[in-house]
Amino acid sequence: MINRYYQLELSHLRELAVEFSQAHPALAPMLSGTTQDPDVERLLEGTAFLTGQVRQKLDDEFPEVVHGLMRLIFPHYLRPIPASTTIVFKPKASLKESIRIPAGTALASVPVEGTKCPFRTCYDVELHPLKITGAAMRQQPGQPATITLNFEMTGFPLSAWKADSLRLHIGGGYADAANLYYLFFQHVRSVTLSPSEGGSSIILPPQAIRPVGMANDEGLFPYPPQSFPGYRIIQEYFILPEKFLYIDITGLEAWQDRGPGTGFKLVFELRQPPSSISQVKQEQFVLFATPAVNLFPFDGDPISLDHRQPEYRVVPSGGDPTHHQVYSVERVIGLAPGTVQKRAYAPFELFTPQDQAVPVYFVNAKPSATRPDAELFISVAYPPQAGAPTPETLSIQLMCTNALLPERLKVGDINQPTSTSPELAEFTNIRQPTATVQPPLGRNLLWRFLSHLSLNLLSLADSDNLKALLRLYIFPEGRDRAAILANEKRVEGISSLEIHTVNRLVNGLIMRGQEIHLGLSPDNFASRGDMFLFGSIMDHFLGTYASINCFTRLKVKDALSGDIYEWPVRVGDRPLI
Repeated sequence: MINRYYQLELSHLRELAVEFSQAHPALAPMLSGTTQDPDVERLLEGTAFLTGQVRQKLDDEFPEVVHGLMRLIFPHYLRPIPASTTIVFKPKASLKESIRIPAGTALASVPVEGTKCPFRTCYDVELHPLKITGAAMRQQPGQPATITLNFEMTGFPLSAWKADSLRLHIGGGYADAANLYYLFFQHVRSVTLSPSEGGSSIILPPQAIRPVGMANDEGLFPYPPQSFPGYRIIQEYFILPEKFLYIDITGLEAWQDRGPGTGFKLVFELRQPPSSISQVKQEQFVLFATPAVNLFPFDGDPISLDHRQPEYRVVPSGGDPTHHQVYSVERVIGLAPGTVQKRAYAPFELFTPQDQAVPVYFVNAKPSATRPDAELFISVAYPPQAGAPTPETLSIQLMCTNALLPERLKVGDINQPTSTSPELAEFTNIRQPTATVQPPLGRNLLWRFLSHLSLNLLSLADSDNLKALLRLYIFPEGRDRAAILANEKRVEGISSLEIHTVNRLVNGLIMRGQEIHLGLSPDNFASRGDMFLFGSIMDHFLGTYASINCFTRLKVKDALSGDIYEWPVRVGDRPLI
C-alpha cells in the first residue's frame, strides 16, 4: 500500500520541482530535471517516502478506532485466511484394527525455499483397514436407479469391524462432486448394507446420510468465541467449498449379522433416475479424508517492554521473516528483569470486570510497507489494581502461517511426517493448497464494520441486504481471482428472498419461526449440485440467527425450472440476550 502512495508523491514532487525551477531558475537550477543529480534524487525520494506515509495516514479511516471495535465484536475479520487443502490418509498393510486420527494432527510438506509448511487436520479421521474396490450406477428399465459402492476389509473379518458410521469424501471435479452431494441428500430413498458372504442385509433410511462440516467443532480454522458463528460457515465456503463435500453413513451399529467374509457393499436406491449424473467412478469416493489448514504454534521474538513506545512489533522467532505470518497472539507472559516472577496478560477483548488486577494487551494489524501481508503490533495497558508499569520482557506465543509459501505446493507435496502424525498410515494432499488471503485492512473497513452491526434476520429479509453481507466475505485482497469471480457470481445468483413468520408444531410444541423462500438462478452456479450446496450453506447461516424456542425453515426455488428444494426445520439455540 505504501508503495502506491510513495510513487504518487514522488511523481508529484518531480513535477512540482520542474515547475518551481522554471519559475525560479536562479534559486533552484538543479530541480529543472535536465540533469540527474543523485543528491537531489535522494532528497526527493526521502521526502516522497515521508509524505507518502502522511498521506496514507490521512486516508486510512481511523484504523486505531475501527480495528479496536472490530477486534471486540468481529475479531475473525482482521485475521488472515491461511492456505487450506484436502488430506487423504492411506492405511499401511500393518494396520490390523481401527484407529482414530484426531483433529489437529500436524503434517508437513516438502521444503519450499528450505522451509517445510506445517498443516493441521480439521476433522477426526476414523482409519480402518478398509478400501473401496468398485463404484457403479445402474439404471435398468422398470427398476429404481442405484449407486453401488463395494468395500473390502484388509486386516480382519467384517464381523470384527465395530464401526457405527462411515465417512466418505466426494472427490473429483468440483461440479460433478457437488452433483453427487445433491443426489445423496435429495434423491436417495434408502441405503442397503449387504455382506459379500453369508450374513444378512439391513436397510437404512435416507436420514442415515448426514452432512459434515457445519458443526462448531468442525471448523477450518480457530474461531474467536465472541464472533457470530454463522460467519464462519460463509467464510469457509468461499475459501474451500470442498470442505463440505463429505457425508457420514450412520446407523452401522444396527448391522449385527455381517457374515464371515471381508467384503460388503453399500447400495443407495434413488427415487428417480438422476438427470445431472450419468455414471460414477471409484475415484469420486474417498475414504479417510479431511480438510487441513496451514496453521501451527510458534514463538515470537521476546519484546523488551520499556514503556517508551505506544506499541511494539510482533515478530516470529528465527528463520526467514517472509516465511512466517502471525495469525493470532495466543499468550503473553511478562517477566521482570532479575526475577523469576511471571505475570500473564489477558487479551483486551476478553477482559471482564472480575479481572481488575490483570494487565491486558491489544493487538493491531497494519499493512506492511515492504511485504504483501500484514504486520502485527502489540500494546499493553494496566487496570487500576494491576500495579504500576515496570520494565519487563514479554514472552509471546503465536499461531502462525507460512504466508505465501503454501501457494507453491502442488498435489502430493504434503507428505512429510511429524511427531504427531500417525505411524500406521501414509498421507498426501489431493488438491493444491488455496491461496492465502490477507485481511481487508485498507479503505472501506469502517463501512464493512457498520454493515456487520446493522444486520439481523429481519434486515436480511431483502435480497440486496443478504447479497451485501455475503460480499463482505469475498475479500478483494485474495490472490485467487477465479475463486473470487465464482463466488461473486454465486452471490449475484440470488434472485429473490422472502421471510414469512409462521407458527408450527415442532417436537410436540407450538413454536414461532421464519419460513425463508430463497430464489436462485442456476446460470450463476457451476452445476445443480453447486446451487444445492450454496442453499445448504444458506440454511445453516440463516439458521444461526434464530433464537431459542424459534425455528427457521429454508425453501430454495430454481428460478429457471421452478424446482423447489427444502431443508428440515432448524431450531435455534441462540440466546436473546
